Amino acid sequence: MGPETVDWGYAVSTLIIRFVGIFVVLGILQLVMQITGRIFAYLDAKKGTRPSKSLTQEEAAAVAMALYLDKKTD
Repeated sequence: MGPETVDWGYAVSTLIIRFVGIFVVLGILQLVMQITGRIFAYLDAKKGTRPSKSLTQEEAAAVAMALYLDKKTD
């Protein structure tokens, strides 16, 4: 048996196809995620379910004190 020869053209072309293919797939995924993100943002804005209630000063102070005491006991 003689030394085996490697078809470098075939090897390099398959590597290039795989390299380009990865970016094509990632590009398609990014496009789909951007489209669905815009759809969900539109539906969320249309629904208007964002809470507009904010904490009073007393409630905020109570939460801050509880967090401070919890951190102090550790």
